[in-house]
Amino acid sequence: MTPSGQHAVRFDVKESLLRWALERSNKTPDELSNKQNLRKLNDWLAGTRKPTRPQLEAFAKATYTPFGYLLLSKPPREQPSTIPHFRTMKSSKPPKRSIDLDDAIKIIEQRQQWVRDYLLEIGADPLEFVRSCNIHDSPIKVANKIREKLDLTQDWTAAHTNWESALKHLENKIEEMRIFLSISSMVQHNTHRLLNPREFRGFVLVDNYAPFVFINSADIGGAQMFTLAHELAHVWVGESASFDLRRLTSNPDYKLEIVCNKIAAEFLVPTIQLRRHWDRFVELSEDPYRAISGHFRVSRIVAARRALDTKCISQAKFDEFYDNYIQQAQKKRLELKEQQDGQGRPLFHAAATRRIGKRFIQTLSTAVGERKILYREAYSLTGLSSESFDKIVSKVESVR
Repeated sequence: MTPSGQHAVRFDVKESLLRWALERSNKTPDELSNKQNLRKLNDWLAGTRKPTRPQLEAFAKATYTPFGYLLLSKPPREQPSTIPHFRTMKSSKPPKRSIDLDDAIKIIEQRQQWVRDYLLEIGADPLEFVRSCNIHDSPIKVANKIREKLDLTQDWTAAHTNWESALKHLENKIEEMRIFLSISSMVQHNTHRLLNPREFRGFVLVDNYAPFVFINSADIGGAQMFTLAHELAHVWVGESASFDLRRLTSNPDYKLEIVCNKIAAEFLVPTIQLRRHWDRFVELSEDPYRAISGHFRVSRIVAARRALDTKCISQAKFDEFYDNYIQQAQKKRLELKEQQDGQGRPLFHAAATRRIGKRFIQTLSTAVGERKILYREAYSLTGLSSESFDKIVSKVESVR
């Protein structure tokens, strides 16, 4: 009975819709039935009981399903993103993206469409470097073009004390070129919807006016610079895609991915320079990857990948190093998480700025000031409340 003494309204939801929502979210009845308001889930599936509105709302939230979809007569036909998803491991079936990855892409697609429309409205010029190369061009040539456009010398990393500093500099250079960069480990700002780095390390949505690059920050930090360089290669070659880049490599059946890997590699660690210094690296250090890392300001994992690319080490040696590196990186990440749990999480506004991207926030702020977009639309595009939006805009504008 409800507090008013009346029976709670129950919804006659079709079993097919409940099972569709479960399959769509990759959740099982057993996984959800111990949650509050979902303990009778198996009864709903069996048709012996019907859910109340609070119960159905809890189910919709747990399966990331719009509530209205559950009231339909049959599952809707959703339009998944059409960009290709490149997996390193071969499979007999086309790779299927998770709902988390698909939703992350849809969010960026919405932002890109708005930016493109806004730039066209104000008469902005298209970016001449987007799609300016193709997969038949020399990777060295393309890498040089990327460096030139970003105003970076071939030894640009030498000015930085470590790879983390070099990566931050690269991120800033990218956003200066009107490439929109988002770095996040979750869908929007939902800490319960973490993105799986085993599924994808990043994706890129190529557009002549508003290219968007997304880095999965759930991935180990050392690999993110290679992922970013790989995505830049996609912008210059002109192909949108999501990819997992296991062991920083690609399925040999995907020529596009192999080419983008080569471009990324040349952009970060030029082959000629690596071969010129390799013997000295081996002589001076028991860990030549650390020596490469120090010289080129890339992470040790990227250094080892380049040593393999240039045939300085064998595949077996790289595999051994990679497995040890990943294990150590995951251990450090757990230790850092424990420290953060004890000292408090990073400030939401700083984390949200990185997830949304400074360039996008600046563009939105300008458009709001010009009355080209309503505040409520800006809140919707960023997933922020009015208070958080104002604070983030203020912070970003102060360092512009």
